Amino acid sequence: MISLTSVLQYLMKTILLLLFLITSVLSKNSLDTHNYPNIYAQLGTPLFIQVNNFQGLSNSPLLRFDKADTQHYVTKVQLAIKHGHHIDKQASNNAKEIKSYLQELRQIQRLHDKIEKSYKQQLYKSIHDKNQDIFFALTNVPLSSISSDPRLKEKVVQYYKALKKSDKTPIDKVYNVVYLETLSKDFQLDQSSYAYINTMFKTFQNNQAVQERKSLNSFHPNPHAKNPVQVISIRTKNGFDLYLENHAYYDVSIQLNALKLVNLSSSKRFPFIGSFPAKSRTKILHFSIQNPQKESFFQTRYSSTIGRLSPDYDRKFVYALPYERGKAYQLTQGFNGEHTHKGQSAYALDFQMKEGTKVHAMRKGRVVSFEDHHTEHGFSPEFTNKSNYIIVQHNDGTMAMYGHLKPHGVKVRLGQKVYKHTLIGLSGNTGYSSGPHLHVHISAIQSLHSGSRSVPFSFLTQRGKIDSPEVDSFYIAK
Repeated sequence: MISLTSVLQYLMKTILLLLFLITSVLSKNSLDTHNYPNIYAQLGTPLFIQVNNFQGLSNSPLLRFDKADTQHYVTKVQLAIKHGHHIDKQASNNAKEIKSYLQELRQIQRLHDKIEKSYKQQLYKSIHDKNQDIFFALTNVPLSSISSDPRLKEKVVQYYKALKKSDKTPIDKVYNVVYLETLSKDFQLDQSSYAYINTMFKTFQNNQAVQERKSLNSFHPNPHAKNPVQVISIRTKNGFDLYLENHAYYDVSIQLNALKLVNLSSSKRFPFIGSFPAKSRTKILHFSIQNPQKESFFQTRYSSTIGRLSPDYDRKFVYALPYERGKAYQLTQGFNGEHTHKGQSAYALDFQMKEGTKVHAMRKGRVVSFEDHHTEHGFSPEFTNKSNYIIVQHNDGTMAMYGHLKPHGVKVRLGQKVYKHTLIGLSGNTGYSSGPHLHVHISAIQSLHSGSRSVPFSFLTQRGKIDSPEVDSFYIAK
């Protein structure tokens, strides 16, 4: 016979279990709602933010913009925002309604492109015709296309600088030049932006001479060696053997050139280019003596770069987002970003996040380099080499870089194997940074001439795979 006490205990356990499940569901919904608000209302954000500027352009008597187009644009944007909020509020899965909303965004995009094209044409023409009034009228209502189009940005800055030099009356006494001054500083930073990203991937052993050794001893890798990459020559009975010693945790690629070969023939053609694994000694080539009765002599030099030549890296791999599953953070700068994601760093992502946010590995690999002692930050070139970072090398030769980490925010060891979603560090605000955020990019060496460059990559979210991330969007890690 079941006692009353047993029944009460069973009921209490059931109630507590239900409360736990309800709390878990509510906390998850709260997390998702807080971190990733208004999925559909935000889809058109890059288009919506241009409304005020488009209205300002159409109201200027100096400029030629179709008021009907701009007014139509404003009306369409207002309706689209309401429609997006409605879908979010109703949590609608109505495919027909969503398709209708996406069609609205495409119509807005076409109008946007038409107005923006007119803007760029007038701006180029004002520079060509040296029409200062039109030039300043346009740049007083700047569109994002000035910053995102490197060619246009350079033209605008060069023309503005020329005006400053040539005019007797200071330009700032006649026109509003606040935006142009900011753009000029930004352009200057473009020339050296994220310089530390590129220098990280160099071993600083450019144009090194090959060292001579009398014998080949056992190889004991020293990852902290002053010169982690060394090319040595060993005298043999009929010539010389050249070996590459890589003491580091990362793979290296080298270019070896023969400056002088006397009475010697090489087993490899020059320049010799090759990649070598971490913590290894590898025979590169052999110099054979042609005539034993004559003197033999050679002079060679090499340069080395961190990473493996990987022109055939896995372009289809889908990466994880660099933070905890279920969390969402705003993308503040994407591929070919208007601030610092240019040139070799074009395919990089910046996520806004508080200092101390957990950073997770995007892909399985090995930790090959990191820095975590820097404490300074600033948005000027003097801070480009003061970022804390982690570099993880993947199986296909690509490398992931996680930048601007918190001082002492690295939570992995050199040589440590990490897996997708592994906690590796804490975000911060160090180096060339205007505020707390996490910078990530994937790099590959497709040729030694071009060096290490960031490459496009896709990542997985709760909405699916993302190939072309949108600035200002929130992405939930899956």
